[in-house]
Amino acid sequence: MKRQLSLASRAFFFAFVPMGLTLGASFFAINKAVGGRIKGQLRLSLQRTERVLASRDAEYRQRSLLVLSAVAENSSLKAVIGLLREASDPKEQAQVHEMLADQLEGMNESLDYDLLLLENPQGKPVVGVVGASQARARLDSEPIESIAPDLLRVRGVLYEAVPVPINLGYENLGTLFLGKQFSLASWSEAGYAALWQEGKVILTTFPGDRREEVERQIQQRCGGGSEECEITVGGESYLTLAIQRESFGGRVRLLTFQSIDAAMSGFTKSFEGVFLGIGAGGLILVLLFSAFGARSIAKPLTKLIAQLQRSEQVDRFPTDLSTDYQAAEVNVLAKAFSRAAGAVRDSKQRLDEATEQFIETMAQTLDARDPYTAGHSDRVSANSTTLAEALGLPPEQVEIIRIGGKLHDIGKIGIPDAVLRKPGSLTPEEFALIKLHPQIGKRILEQVERFEEYLPIVELHHENHDGSGYPHGLKGEEIPFSVRIVHVVDVYDAITSDRAYRKAMTEERVWEIMMQGAGKEFDPAVVKAFLAILRQQKVLHEALEQVSLANA
Repeated sequence: MKRQLSLASRAFFFAFVPMGLTLGASFFAINKAVGGRIKGQLRLSLQRTERVLASRDAEYRQRSLLVLSAVAENSSLKAVIGLLREASDPKEQAQVHEMLADQLEGMNESLDYDLLLLENPQGKPVVGVVGASQARARLDSEPIESIAPDLLRVRGVLYEAVPVPINLGYENLGTLFLGKQFSLASWSEAGYAALWQEGKVILTTFPGDRREEVERQIQQRCGGGSEECEITVGGESYLTLAIQRESFGGRVRLLTFQSIDAAMSGFTKSFEGVFLGIGAGGLILVLLFSAFGARSIAKPLTKLIAQLQRSEQVDRFPTDLSTDYQAAEVNVLAKAFSRAAGAVRDSKQRLDEATEQFIETMAQTLDARDPYTAGHSDRVSANSTTLAEALGLPPEQVEIIRIGGKLHDIGKIGIPDAVLRKPGSLTPEEFALIKLHPQIGKRILEQVERFEEYLPIVELHHENHDGSGYPHGLKGEEIPFSVRIVHVVDVYDAITSDRAYRKAMTEERVWEIMMQGAGKEFDPAVVKAFLAILRQQKVLHEALEQVSLANA
């Protein structure tokens, strides 16, 4: 006989099953929606982290290129390399090799990098220095493994190196590498990271016993590390993003991993009690509360994403994201991003300060080569800034003129001391060398993108208003206005300062030269404004002297 259910059981069954199915379906739908949004947020976080760290690396490469460009113009370094190439006797080669090693070690002490390496034109290491501070050690014909174009393995340690050629005229003497130890941990602050090369994990922040599992998962699910995917390691799911870095070429990829399970677990647990209450309230309450639950999850995430999108539009990383969301996990995400944004802001500020200090050091180093021009760069920068402000230029242009004034003579680094400090008149050949310094300066700075706006001042500050200047013979409006300002101040400082070949000119002679140069050497409007400033300064100085005498 067929067994029949009691009426009470059937009522319970037909009431509970639809409710249970509805609850299960609602939970599944919310779980999928939450999972999709969390994956999207993780993807956004990974992509933003990629852009932030890529920007930081680009700043590092630009600064390193600037340092290397200056070092590559070092005449004594080129001379020692030339001696090494010409030495035929093994003993003589060893002596010159030791000189070159000493010189690189001295450079590395002042530059404070982890790797300084010189290769010959055939790409074979010649000599180098590895390590920082007291742990420095020389490299002497040791094997250097090239993992990628700018990624070298030395003594089992990876270094991210920036190369620059050393040329003597049209002849290449070799390549100089400047590098820092590659830190994979900086790419895995919120998860894990790995370096992938030709089907193998060569470095990872995953625990050592997980390396083979990570490698197998990437091969099976990620197209050999070439695309975004999800992998499972140790029973935990991770969202994987492949980052293609230009400096690594196509052989090496950087993979970052974010835990999907960790991000979702908090959301799932926070709604267990809610669904029990929905079950006791009935089908309608289940549907209503499910809709409310979905909205309560989506709203803070949408609000957080909207804040991030607004900050992206104004090109500013927010450090004060709202943390009053109902979902604690969203608050954690907001706080973490605010901390990361603050760290990026502080890092950029420190980089700007370091760049400013480097510019100041370069200017002081140049001034120190010639005691007669000590302080010249600072005076040109300060007076050019005052003149630019008096002419009503916007603050951004004034700042370009200020830094351009400090760097305008940077190309004199490449001029021999015998010419630069010569006490007498220059021969035509020596003057031709001096006239090369604007183009040398441009060649040093043009390799760094952030110094591009200063190039016109560095290259063209010897162009005259009537076209009689150098290096291109530009005239009038062909010369940028910022260059015309620095040119007037540069000439004024030169004729009012003692030089190796003459004393500073008298005040009367200075005014005569400046006024006669209007329309010829100088832009008339610019020199007129500058002379007006000088008159005001003179009147103020005389007034202060009278007050001082009256109080004496």
